[in-house]
Amino acid sequence: MPYDIDNDIEVDNENSDQFAGFAKETTLELVEADDGRLLLRDAEQDEAPLMTIDFSDKLKELLGSDTQAIGQHMIHAAIQVIMQKQMSKWHAHVYDKEPTHYS
Repeated sequence: MPYDIDNDIEVDNENSDQFAGFAKETTLELVEADDGRLLLRDAEQDEAPLMTIDFSDKLKELLGSDTQAIGQHMIHAAIQVIMQKQMSKWHAHVYDKEPTHYS
């Protein structure tokens, strides 16, 4: 099943802050849990993980120690998609505004 990149990301359109919906600064960490799952979490908070990757035992056996690297690539791809969508939305807000003065 192909991934639908056009799914909406929740953004607060009522907020007057031009950077609403953008994280100011976030430090993420990818850790391996005791049960072998890869967890992506905010390094500053003790909340539930933002994302969990769980490879089947058969796939873990096939990949060996490469599961961590593959998990990193999966997360990198997800972050790139989110950043691209946020930047597209931000640029749309900037370019759609009527300038107050023309030079």
